[in-house]
Amino acid sequence: MGQPYFLTKRVKRVEQPFSDVWKQYDLQPKYMETFGRIQKLYTDQGNFALKRIPATRGMYFLHSMQRLYQSGYHHFVPVYPARDGRYGILEGPHIYYLMPWVEGSNDRDTILKEKQMLRETARLHLLSSKEIEVDSQERLKHYEQMKQMWERQEEQLEQYITLAEKETYMSPFSLQYALYYHDITMAYVYAKEKLKEWMEETKEHKKVRTVQVHGNLALDHFILDRQGMGYFINLEQSRPATPIHDLVPYVTRSLTTFPKKADAEIDQFTFYMEHFPLKNEEKLLFHSYLAYPGAMYETVSTYFTRSKRYSEHQFTKKLQRQHWQLKNIEYFLIQSNSKNNEGL
Repeated sequence: MGQPYFLTKRVKRVEQPFSDVWKQYDLQPKYMETFGRIQKLYTDQGNFALKRIPATRGMYFLHSMQRLYQSGYHHFVPVYPARDGRYGILEGPHIYYLMPWVEGSNDRDTILKEKQMLRETARLHLLSSKEIEVDSQERLKHYEQMKQMWERQEEQLEQYITLAEKETYMSPFSLQYALYYHDITMAYVYAKEKLKEWMEETKEHKKVRTVQVHGNLALDHFILDRQGMGYFINLEQSRPATPIHDLVPYVTRSLTTFPKKADAEIDQFTFYMEHFPLKNEEKLLFHSYLAYPGAMYETVSTYFTRSKRYSEHQFTKKLQRQHWQLKNIEYFLIQSNSKNNEGL
């Protein structure tokens, strides 16, 4: 077997930070700017981004980039090889890698940018998708674990509402929790229902579809060039998983707002589905995980176990914002189901 394409080269620590790393790329910066774990290097050859990643994740990241490139997906900012052909420089507990410094366009149309990002996400999923064998017993084990965990949380929430109702004068948080309790329980009911439907749908399936997910979809990790083409600039958390591992966190964050009709988010999700349709089993799991009110459970549980992390006002405000998110998700799911029945 030949030598793996992506290898790292270990360098010695030196007094001048990163100087040996630059030398591996034949660079001599004239000026540098530091942005967290990124250095912007100004050189005669152009401007570059020198990025640092923990070595424990770095090798996996570099191999992921190679897999994406080999699958035919190229819409990400490339990693430059060092002069010896290697793509990562190992120094201490970190791997350093070099990319061109790319400035995005000044287009402030975030709706357009989000659509472009979701289209690229769909292309990423499409080009990297493959079927893998799955153990039916492992699937059943996952189902039982999730179901039991959610049921334990429901029982705890019921105990907390009993405590709240016993208060002579309910605190602002307890009063708010009492008002939201029905919505929270209905979210659990829906999440468990969809999880059960997913289990019934897949119990005879021998394979599952996986894709290379981005891992942290956000507009900060995506740019449009002056021609309107989109590129991912950060794929450090990319890994093989199901498509919903990108979609659930992204939609959840998008709906973390004041109460609203989530029509824009529904349109964006529809746009993604036009380019990479989810299978029915994936839709069921997407709905289940999106509906699951885990954030509200954590806040209520933390409050009633007398944590001093937040004040009464902070707890109350946090729960209110999470309830807004829950209602936004409820609207999203209802309308998405409606469109699905119409042939989405």
